[in-house]
Amino acid sequence: MRARFRFPVALAALMLALPALAQKDRGLELFVRPDKGYCIACHAVPPAAGPATRSNIGPALSGSRMRELGSPALHELLRDPTRASPDTIMPPFGKHRILEEREIDAVTEYLLALP
Repeated sequence: MRARFRFPVALAALMLALPALAQKDRGLELFVRPDKGYCIACHAVPPAAGPATRSNIGPALSGSRMRELGSPALHELLRDPTRASPDTIMPPFGKHRILEEREIDAVTEYLLALP
């Protein structure tokens, strides 16, 4: 009888995990799209977390550093980095409507999930 309930429980767990996985994939897609930020032009990510690049205009991004910043601060940094650093060359993705709020959320989730 127990085996009978394992499949539905596993299926329910997978269904709950799919939106988070989709958000992460969407974040990577936005991270590398030239019309939606093209973050990869300036930032490198850990191996296997995105395309290999030698970009070094901005700091290399690591999951531990992103998690240290925290989701709210990282979201705000993507929305308008000029608030934290007025002389930054990083575009204000939200302020200039390059990314919508839900897209900033997706990139934030991607960055927080980096190894």
